[in-house]
Amino acid sequence: MKFSFILPVVVFGCSAAQAQTVISFGPRLGFNASTSHYSYDRTFTTKYKPGGSVGVMAEARRGHLALQAAALYEQKGFRLDDEYKSGSDYSRQKDTYRLNYLTLPVQVVYTQHEDGQGVQILAGSYVGMLLNGQLQYDDYYQNRVIGELAFRGESKIKPASTIDYPSQGAYSQRFDAGVQAGVGYRYNNLLVQAEYSLGLRDLRPRYNDVNGNRFISPSYYNRVVQLSASYLFSITK
Repeated sequence: MKFSFILPVVVFGCSAAQAQTVISFGPRLGFNASTSHYSYDRTFTTKYKPGGSVGVMAEARRGHLALQAAALYEQKGFRLDDEYKSGSDYSRQKDTYRLNYLTLPVQVVYTQHEDGQGVQILAGSYVGMLLNGQLQYDDYYQNRVIGELAFRGESKIKPASTIDYPSQGAYSQRFDAGVQAGVGYRYNNLLVQAEYSLGLRDLRPRYNDVNGNRFISPSYYNRVVQLSASYLFSITK
């Protein structure tokens, strides 16, 4: 993950060495629709959940190329809306996950015009740290062994890597990382971008039972479609 995060910086530093560097800085506000690739013994049905982001962006531009970095408070998550039947076994899960992150994306941008205006193509990577979250669950299970079980309620989601089972509450990995790509358009100080973010880190925590044996829980990865607007002020002459 370190390599993927540093790569945009290397690409930018090796290009347009003779061009004047223009540095800009400003607020960024965004909206997103997030979901997850959620699987255990099969892939579960998930749906998108709306969210938002707010923070600041910095840009260092040399001609057509720019390096952009941001610090964002970002809402991610997903809706698990799954129904499964096999013989006499039946399960229904309607869960909503809200995951709140501090996210640090870095990306290389190629702009249509040398002054940084016009259409943009961008690609890069991000790292994120889970701050907190919320789980709302409405689950029902039925089979010949356990009979019928129903669970309904809500719980806070806490960051953790390894948990001793049984435990109270819900957990997710503290750190996330992935790649992203998209397009944008800049007009004067206003920058609008649309991106797709692909999480590469499995966010499920690792559970240990009372004997110290590890068992597997469902895995899930962040998937986010983002739309953002930034207003950048030049801080160079």
